[in-house]
Amino acid sequence: MLYKSWESNGQDPRAGEKIESWLRQTGSFSEVDVHEVVMPVGNRSPSTTPTAAQNPVRQQEVVDPKLRALELAFTNSTRGTFATEKYHPRMVELGYTPEAKGQCLEQFSTSEWRMDMPLHFVWARKSV
Repeated sequence: MLYKSWESNGQDPRAGEKIESWLRQTGSFSEVDVHEVVMPVGNRSPSTTPTAAQNPVRQQEVVDPKLRALELAFTNSTRGTFATEKYHPRMVELGYTPEAKGQCLEQFSTSEWRMDMPLHFVWARKSV
């Protein structure tokens, strides 16, 4: 639903994957460097963290503290977007109902809601 909302608003949800190519195609830059960092997003509250027996790999996961702070900010912002009382008209057009809101908020509060979000950092030098 989120991708559909972005696309209906003229946004490209996969822009990060294409940014290096787009910048090179402009011919405006002599150097382009794109660095991808994968940020885990989701619920990490201690009460919902799986035990080692349930998921031994997840127990060993170590996240950089700066990336963890960004993850928390993004997760809270996303949760707030779906929890708001007033929705963007496009969300309503795409079927975001009070029932869907309840399901989204329920998923946000479980350990099962997790995803890896790629972030793309760009450094580019303008051609002279």
